[in-house]
This record gives sequence, C-alpha cells and structure tokens, in this order.
Amino acid sequence: MRLRAFNSILGLAAVAVLTPGCPSDGGADQDDGVGSSSGSSATGGDDGDDGVDGTDEGQDDGPGESAGSEAADESGAPLDCNEDELTALYTRYVQPFVSGVVPQSCGECHMTGIDMSLYAQDTPCDTMACMVGQGVVDLDNPAASSLLSMIDMGDPNSSVFNVSVEHAAMLEWIDWSAQCHQEVCGDIASPCEQNTGAGSTGTNPIGDCSEDDLLVTFWNTVTVDRGRCLACHSDWGQTEGTFGACNNVSDCEGPQLCVDGFCRAPGPISAPHFFEGAEESLDWDNPVHRELGRATMYNIVALGLIDTENPEDSSLITKPLLEDFTPTAVFGPNVAMPSMPPDSGMGIAHGGTSKFNFGCHEEPCPTEGVIDCRESRPCGDDPCPDGSSCSDGFCRVTGSVCDKTLEAYYGFVNYFAECKGG
Repeated sequence: MRLRAFNSILGLAAVAVLTPGCPSDGGADQDDGVGSSSGSSATGGDDGDDGVDGTDEGQDDGPGESAGSEAADESGAPLDCNEDELTALYTRYVQPFVSGVVPQSCGECHMTGIDMSLYAQDTPCDTMACMVGQGVVDLDNPAASSLLSMIDMGDPNSSVFNVSVEHAAMLEWIDWSAQCHQEVCGDIASPCEQNTGAGSTGTNPIGDCSEDDLLVTFWNTVTVDRGRCLACHSDWGQTEGTFGACNNVSDCEGPQLCVDGFCRAPGPISAPHFFEGAEESLDWDNPVHRELGRATMYNIVALGLIDTENPEDSSLITKPLLEDFTPTAVFGPNVAMPSMPPDSGMGIAHGGTSKFNFGCHEEPCPTEGVIDCRESRPCGDDPCPDGSSCSDGFCRVTGSVCDKTLEAYYGFVNYFAECKGG
C-alpha cells in the first residue's frame, strides 16, 4: 500500500519581529539613486527549517537496482528501504518545498523559474516518479539532477532563506530514492496525473511588473536611504556596537546581551536581517551592489512586510512609524494619497524606537496629521494657496509634516501593491 497525502505542513515562514536595542535614529546612509522607472509613481489609497547535515553525493546504483536492506550509503551504513523511512524523509525535508503552501527561496523569492509544487502529487512515491518523468531528477546520478541546479540559482547570501538547506534536503531524498524507490514504490503509471491540487507557489512574487522596473523603484525609495535600518536589520549590525567584554549577561547593562564575549544591544542580534550589503554605500552602477539591492527587495517581500491589500498597513511602514500616529493623507514625488482609509496606517510599537518620528522623541506626540513632502510649488513672493503655508521652502498643507524617506516608502508599497493587483 502506497503512502497517502500528508496533511501536516512544516512551516518555514520567517516572522518579522523587531526587537529592542537599536539606536533611535541611525545615521542615514544615502546612496546614489537611479533614473525613474516607467511605473515608479503610485497613486491612490489603494524559521526555521530543520537543519540538514552532510548528505550523500550521487550513488552508483540506478533506479530499480536497490538491494533493499542491503543498500548502503557512502559510509557503508545500510539504508532503510521502507515506507516509514520514506515518510520521515519526505515529511521532514521535502514536503515544505513541494507542498505549494509554504515559501521557498528558489521559486518564491529568487525568480529562478522553478515551481516545485508542480511536482507535488498524492504520495511521495508519485512525487518522486513525477520528478523523474519530467527529467528534473536523475536517479542514476542524483547529484547531477537539474532540480538541484535550479535550487542553487537562489541567492546563497539571502538573510531570509537558506538555499544550501534546500539543496541538501532535496539531495538526501534523491539519494535515498536512487537506492530504494523501486523497492518501496514499484512501477508507477502516469505519476504526474495524481496531483493533489495544492496551490502553486510558483506565481510571480512581484506580480505583473517587471523585476527591473520594480527594482528601480525599490532602489530609489528604500535602498538609497536604508541607513536608519542597517544597525539592526543587517548581519553587519551584529558585529558592531559592543559595550565591553563579558562572561555572562550579568556583566552587561540593561537589555544588553552577552554574545561572543562582548555585551551587545539585543536588536541587531534578534531582529530579522533583511538588508543586504552591510554598512557600505551601494552604487547602482555596480552590478554586485544591484544584486544586493535585489536580494533585499525579495527578502522584504518574502517576510511579508508589504500588505498588498492595504498598503498603508504594511509593517515596512507602520513598524518604524511614530507609535499611535495615523497619517490622514500622504503627498510627495512618489505618491499622492489625498485621504487614508479609516482606522488604517497607524504606527505600531517598534522595539528599536520609531524611525519616522517627525522630530518628536518625548510625549505628547501628535496622533494624526498630513504627510506632505511636495516640492512642486516653491514659496515665493506670492502667498501660498488657502490651506497651505510655506514649509521648508515649499507651499505645503498647513500643519503638515514631512519625512522624505517615509513618503518614499509609501510610494514603493503602493507601487508593489499595484504590481500584485491589490
């Protein structure tokens, strides 16, 4: 009797939890922007995986040549060619990547063109047979399987997904199948026609916009002014800002942690590291830097920091926004939102202190207001129109505030929502 479909899906979703300990307003690391994309202006209000240690490289025995309990891996230890072992391997290592339910770096976030859920069938036996039938798995030479090459196209430096874990997990299952598939599963007719109907994760994670256009917008709105976030949301932040040597946490002050013999702020240790490129300034003309920006963009998408249904509620904005502050309208070069939907867009608690605080660091702070960063009408000899006054050299809504980075972030999340059809 062949194994039936599994209902328990192993979760891999990374949770973006921002934690205390980041500097209140890190120095803004300004980078060079690039030319505007054709769709860069939006309008309207509109993990852990199970670790995989070393795996066996290709086995010599081809499909159908398994010797059952006599089969062995490279170390000489006999393999268990039975359904229980298949269940354990598939459920622990493989199902998260082919289920069509959870994120995967290769198909969901790095645009390699692979949709592994296309191969997900009713049983592990059917799934492997489908992969073999489609030519993406080679049981005669498991390590040469093209499926592994497609997985490797994911960015190995991503802070969100571990491509090497996916590669090792899939290779372990293919190695086992090379030895045991025939014995455990037998001959399977039309394996790719046993699909469970699992939803595909292969849909374009950025929607209908081209990757290049979206990257230009992301670069000009997020990458160029990421300095406020780097201290906590980058791997670089973990190695900076030490506060003396320590043997244990009792040697440190307040919320500091004792890590690798030094007292460190907890934010850079615990916050999700989605910004690539560390502290260095990024240059659009440098192709390596562009790839760092692209990886950061996909990290942010994969972490779910953008709400495509309600862009104004995206945690990319509301986490760093002044807590309990609700914009009533947003205007600027990147976005025009004359009104905010009711009960939306409010700033929420951010362990690293608010980054869009409009200069207010002590209560009472404003709880609502207009964000106006327009520069279309310089203040001149003529008075500003009714309802507006001169602010920073431009006619803007009277009493409004401006944070150019915040306005730019609104522009990006709105454009991304348009790409996704939100």
